Amino acid sequence: MTAWSKFRRDREKGLSPLHLVGKGLAFAQQVATSKLYLRGVSEVGPGVRTAGRPHIENAGFMSLGPNVMLKSIPAQLELATERGARLTIGADSIITYGANIGCTERITIGKRCLIGPYSMIIDCSFHELLDRSKRPPSRPVTLEDDVWIGAKVSVLPGVTIGRGSVIGAGSVVTKDVPAYCVAMGMPAKVVKTFDPADFVAPND
Repeated sequence: MTAWSKFRRDREKGLSPLHLVGKGLAFAQQVATSKLYLRGVSEVGPGVRTAGRPHIENAGFMSLGPNVMLKSIPAQLELATERGARLTIGADSIITYGANIGCTERITIGKRCLIGPYSMIIDCSFHELLDRSKRPPSRPVTLEDDVWIGAKVSVLPGVTIGRGSVIGAGSVVTKDVPAYCVAMGMPAKVVKTFDPADFVAPND
């Protein structure tokens, strides 16, 4: 969503001119600070914003699509890639405070995704269960477009979450989740499904 479309939406909500000016100034500040805070990111699309300073460790390739929002208030979020790894976050996605995304090979987050507070997404468990001096192989993680991840969710290696699905707060996702459903629990299981014909999302 562009700045102009956000402005039009807020006007339609009946927000006062003073409120609109305040939101506009905040938006401009968030875009400006992103230039400083995201210097370590490989590719930064237009309109990317930061609220607070995220922790960035990029030894691989990290891409933020247009209008991505990174919120590090009140708790800092972390994005990290190892050498040769590739982390991609699609347009209009929002990563909220305290989230941790650790990429050792490949993590792909689609468009318009929402990653809730204190959530974790990893593509490697880093230590074998019995021989903890050994590292298990990485397994790519994919969140398709329009996925919502609730607060304090853990998404573990090898998982794909289908388009439009929602993961309930506190869940641990150990296996693939199909598109257009709600999954929750430890481990996460599907508790509700949507009719794709009823799903509303912008045209790509």
